[in-house]
Amino acid sequence: MTSDLPIPHPDWQRLVEDVDLLREEFISLLTEAEDLLQIVRPNLFALYQTKIGVWEFKLLQAQIDEAHLKRKMEMAQASLNQGRKPDWVAIEGEIELEFLQWQVKLQEAAQKIEAAQNRLSRLLPPAVSHELKKLYYELAKKLHPDLHPDGVFDERLWQRVQLAYENGNLAELKALALLAPDSKEIPHSNGMEDLRSQCETLKVQITAKLADIERIESQPPFTLRAELQDEERLAVRRNAIDRDIAALQTRIEALKSHLQTLTRKIVHGPAFGNN
Repeated sequence: MTSDLPIPHPDWQRLVEDVDLLREEFISLLTEAEDLLQIVRPNLFALYQTKIGVWEFKLLQAQIDEAHLKRKMEMAQASLNQGRKPDWVAIEGEIELEFLQWQVKLQEAAQKIEAAQNRLSRLLPPAVSHELKKLYYELAKKLHPDLHPDGVFDERLWQRVQLAYENGNLAELKALALLAPDSKEIPHSNGMEDLRSQCETLKVQITAKLADIERIESQPPFTLRAELQDEERLAVRRNAIDRDIAALQTRIEALKSHLQTLTRKIVHGPAFGNN
């Protein structure tokens, strides 16, 4: 018995298959880009903070200590050049104001290290990460606005999906999957020209997304990925920072000694006038 259903035109069927393949490619690239931005990049930044940032923090602290002592010497000497005994309390107060921005920078660096340690201590197991990424892929297929150019999609639901993925909240993504449309398939147009237009649009979107991924991976911290995985290179960099810190500590001790000498001269030297 023959079917009375119309047989799709071969060209129409081929275009439908092309659209489906291009959609799959676009969603795969979209998921990869989001994974790089929301998961991989924060993890690499956290890794950098624990493997290099800790040493850079110590270096920054030493640089601030040296600059602080230099400024104290300058202000004390300026008072002496004017025939006045240095007011150490006033000098310290003025230096604290001058170095306020540096102290804020130091606090921010410490906070980054603490946040990095917290993040790395809460990394998702590989199986959970895989499930998270797979679920995001399926939801993007149903909800991503680029696949719904007619605007028939739930923007608030999609925003919740993105936030849940960014936070690694698998339970939330599962709950949102229950709210998403049941059908995974996007209706196809019956018009050949519409299908050709969809193909061209998807090709443009795929090209743009490939460019996005290339741009993302060409910037830090992705450019540091190889170094962060190479303990020998990390050791070389840490040793270089340690040498810089040691040199700074030597200069700091010399400044402290000069300041002590200056203080003794002021205490035991001739009396200062009121002018």
